[in-house]
Amino acid sequence: MIDKNITIQDASEVDPNLLRMLDRGLEDIEAGRTLTHTQAMEEVRRIRKERRAAKVNIGVAANG
Repeated sequence: MIDKNITIQDASEVDPNLLRMLDRGLEDIEAGRTLTHTQAMEEVRRIRKERRAAKVNIGVAANG
């Protein structure tokens, strides 16, 4: 049975940048350059913490 609510895009309708990102992701997986979910979330938290600190520092300098 075919689900009529699913639209499959032709390759010409997909953003080429998205396809390149997906290809790089698949290459990373094949090469073993992957993180566990826990490691990935730790990295996300670290990056967000650094960005928040940078915003605070910029705000302090601008208001100082």
